[in-house]
Amino acid sequence: MDEVVRRKVSRVPWRLAVTAAAVTAAATAWSATVRTGDVLPRVYLAVLAVAALPLLARHAPTAFTRVCLLAGMVLLWVSLIGAAFGLGPVVAAALLLLAASVADRDNPPTGCSVALAAALPPVFFLLAFLFAY
Repeated sequence: MDEVVRRKVSRVPWRLAVTAAAVTAAATAWSATVRTGDVLPRVYLAVLAVAALPLLARHAPTAFTRVCLLAGMVLLWVSLIGAAFGLGPVVAAALLLLAASVADRDNPPTGCSVALAAALPPVFFLLAFLFAY
């Protein structure tokens, strides 16, 4: 039988992801208390969940890279669209997650992962706006 090799995510990408989650928590807590826009509390919880998602992949470096890439792109689009509603500071977490996705030399993102991460958020938001109206 093949033996399962347990590997952890490298130190630098892990710290970048933890920092992104902390930045998102601080930004959303500030936006929720100051009420900078008309954003429902559910949206803040969803943004926090997306930012913390890479932290669940501590023992799977390849999955961590892909989740950081996808979560970073989603948060980048959320921060751009939601800037008028007080979600602009989330762009820092998005950039940290995108940096974490390429910080590990042993597990770089593949071209397919980058293409998927670039294409999914705009398509999702386009469909959401089409079905909302």
